[in-house]
Amino acid sequence: MLKDIRKIFIVTKAGEPRAAALASEVATWLASRGIDSLTVPHHCGMGNFPCSMTTCDLVLVLGGDGTMIGVAREVGGQSPMLGVNLGRVGFLTEVPADDWQQCLSDLLDGRMVVRRRLTLAYAVLRDGVRVHEGRVVNDIVVNRGSLARLIRLRVAIAGEWLGSIRADGMVVSTPTGSTAYSISSGGPIVHPDIAAVAVTPICPFMNDFRPMVLPGDCHLEIEVEEPASEVFLTLDGQECVPLALGDVIAIDAVDGGLLLVEPEESTYLSRLRTKGVIE
Repeated sequence: MLKDIRKIFIVTKAGEPRAAALASEVATWLASRGIDSLTVPHHCGMGNFPCSMTTCDLVLVLGGDGTMIGVAREVGGQSPMLGVNLGRVGFLTEVPADDWQQCLSDLLDGRMVVRRRLTLAYAVLRDGVRVHEGRVVNDIVVNRGSLARLIRLRVAIAGEWLGSIRADGMVVSTPTGSTAYSISSGGPIVHPDIAAVAVTPICPFMNDFRPMVLPGDCHLEIEVEEPASEVFLTLDGQECVPLALGDVIAIDAVDGGLLLVEPEESTYLSRLRTKGVIE
């Protein structure tokens, strides 16, 4: 439960007039209740935030799930986050735009809860040297390039090599991201209260690698063994990194890398039904 909220950081989807207009309304409403706010547009990965996230009590995101994920990657679990949906699905930005006043009233009255979500930290190792690193909220995807060729990947779990796989790629997802690309690839739905990581192959050859759910404290490594095709690392569907033969992607879970504010009455199963994931 959030208490004694004094400052809210409002982040809007860049170039979205509805988000800018709504931010002005929200800031005026908050000021009338003695709450300070600061509004900035979000340009993913551009470092636009003018202050530390630790100086605010809440980050309020006005946009869709993509904006929410981009902001969450930069917040890194430093502050609780609440999303107002101006997009389509609204799985993370659960609050409808028309209900923002009621939602913020519930927030200030202590009728919202903060839930800890697991995220993933990754590093790309090339000849033992880190050439890229960061965090993701939804998933890390190792995938082939534009040509329809299978790629070979070698997988290790907790230091033990599991074996090699030929496939279009592989998805490593958080419980939050298990309802995104992972489920489309045949992966399991993982409840966000479970500290676990889902590993799902994309169209594996001969179906020789089954989707797996791993403990949240295990270390995962994926090595590129394919010399003849383009291979890329895609991060939350927002960033793409080219990989080379022999590159190793090291992945570890981060507990509490996302602090998500939700209505008290909201449940994960109800969201799955509402968003059409289950019927």
